[in-house]
Amino acid sequence: MAKTFFKGCVLSLMVLGLTTSAWAADVFELERRINSLSEELDQVKRSGGAGSHDRVSVHGYGEMHINGEGGAKTRADNHRFVIGVHAELADWIHLNAEIDFEHAAQELEFEFGYLDFLLSKNLNARAGVVLMPIGYLNENHEPPLFWTVERPEFHQKIIPTTWNASGAGIFGTAMDGVNYRLYVTNSLQSIRPDSTSDVGSGNGNGGANGRFRASDGIRGGRLQPNNRVMDDIAVSGRLEFTKLYEGLNVGVSFYNGDTTHGFIDEGGNTTILEADVRYRKQWFEMNSSIANIDIDDAAALNTFCGAHSGCTTDIAENIFGWNIQAGVHLFQLLGKNTTQDLVPFVLYESIRPQDEMPAGATATSPTSNFNVVTVGMSYMPVPSVALKMDYSHLDFDRTNATTDKFNLGVAYMY
Repeated sequence: MAKTFFKGCVLSLMVLGLTTSAWAADVFELERRINSLSEELDQVKRSGGAGSHDRVSVHGYGEMHINGEGGAKTRADNHRFVIGVHAELADWIHLNAEIDFEHAAQELEFEFGYLDFLLSKNLNARAGVVLMPIGYLNENHEPPLFWTVERPEFHQKIIPTTWNASGAGIFGTAMDGVNYRLYVTNSLQSIRPDSTSDVGSGNGNGGANGRFRASDGIRGGRLQPNNRVMDDIAVSGRLEFTKLYEGLNVGVSFYNGDTTHGFIDEGGNTTILEADVRYRKQWFEMNSSIANIDIDDAAALNTFCGAHSGCTTDIAENIFGWNIQAGVHLFQLLGKNTTQDLVPFVLYESIRPQDEMPAGATATSPTSNFNVVTVGMSYMPVPSVALKMDYSHLDFDRTNATTDKFNLGVAYMY
C-alpha cells in the first residue's frame, strides 16, 4: 500500500506541475522508471534481501572405482566427476545443467542443460537437453542413491543411464500423489553409414556411437548433443504414483520414435515400455524394474549394416530385461540411534539385449544374454557419501560360461 500511495503522490504532483508536451513525456519516462524500480524491489523482497549471486548454486557428484573381472588385471578408474549449476534466472525460470568429466577427465560429456518454466504445480514447461524420463534411475543417478558400485546392468544394457535428448516437454503433478513428464525430443539412432559420417563428433557419447548392437541394445543409439541428427523425433513420458501405499513408489515409462533418420526407407521404429517399483518399510527396502523394447525393421537395419562399416549386423527385434534388489538398513534393524547407514544387499538381474532376433537371423554374440547375481554392501557415514563393495557372478546363456567380478567404490555428491 505504501509503495502504491507513494507512486500515486509522485505522479499526481508531476501531472499538476508539468503542462507542456515535452514535460509530459518526462512524466511518462519517470513513471516507467518508478515501475521498474518497484519490480526490482519486489524481487529483492522475495529473495529475502539476497543479491543475485545467491540465486546461483553449484552441485555435483563423483565416483572412483576399482574393478576386477575374471583373470583380467584389476583396474582403478576415477569414473566420473560432475559439476552442475542451478540458476534462478527469474522466480519462474530456472536453469539446470551438468557437465561430466569421465574417466579421470579423459572424456567430456554434456549431461543435461535445460530451462524450467514454473507455471503452476500442475503444469510446467521444460526445454533444452533433458534427461529421458525412462526408469527411476536415469533422472536421479547420483551414485550414493544406488547401492552397487557400478550402475546395475539393467540400467546400462536395457535402459541406458545416463540418457539425454534435445527437445521440450511438460511436467507437473496431475493430482495428489501422481507426477508426470511428457517430452518431444530427438530420437535414438539405430544405424550409421560409417565411422566418420556426420552424426556426432568429439568425446563422450559422440563420435563412434549412433547404432544399436548386441552387447548393450539401444545404449549406443544415444549421441551427445553436438551435431546430432534429428530427422526422426520421439515421444516419451513417465507417470509416478507416490501415495498408493505407505512407503511404496510405482513408476511407468514409455518411449516411441523412428530411429533410422532417413538413412534407409524403413523407420526402425522403437517402442519402450518400462515399469518399476520401490518400497521401504522401516529397515527393509527393495526395488524392481522391468522393460520390453520392440524394434521394427530389424532385418532391414542388419542388411544396411552388412554393407556399411558404421554398425553391426546383430540388432535384435526385441530386447527384454528385469531385476529385483533387496537390502537391509542394518543400523536401523539393530536399533542404533545414528544417522549413518550400512546396507547389505542382494541383486538379481536377467539381461536380454538379443531376446528375439529377426527372421533369418541368429543371435551370434556369446555374451549378450546373461543372468547375474550381485551381493554387496554400501556404507554411508552421511547420506551424501557412500563406500561400496560388491561381488557379481554372471552366467551367459549361449555358452554356459561364467565369470566373476569384484568392485570397490567411493561415491559422493555435493
